[in-house]
Amino acid sequence: MAKVRENLNLGDKENITLKDLIDIIDEAYRDLAIALNKKPDIYLRELDGDTADNFLSDGDLNVNTSTNNIEIVSSRSADGSTITWTTL
Repeated sequence: MAKVRENLNLGDKENITLKDLIDIIDEAYRDLAIALNKKPDIYLRELDGDTADNFLSDGDLNVNTSTNNIEIVSSRSADGSTITWTTL
């Protein structure tokens, strides 16, 4: 899984320019967004996953709260209209 840096290295804090600060913040935001977007979404529902859940991304998880069945989106059709769930 992706890791996000815990510290922001600003370099020489005494002489940093506004442009350099904005560049550093921009890079930190990009790193954070990439790391967060790699994480799967988890859906807690009373039903198993549906092949019509085509709004979900590959790797997203569905937890059936009635049966505790856990599924992962493993693939999608060529036209993207349906997805395939694999039970874990």
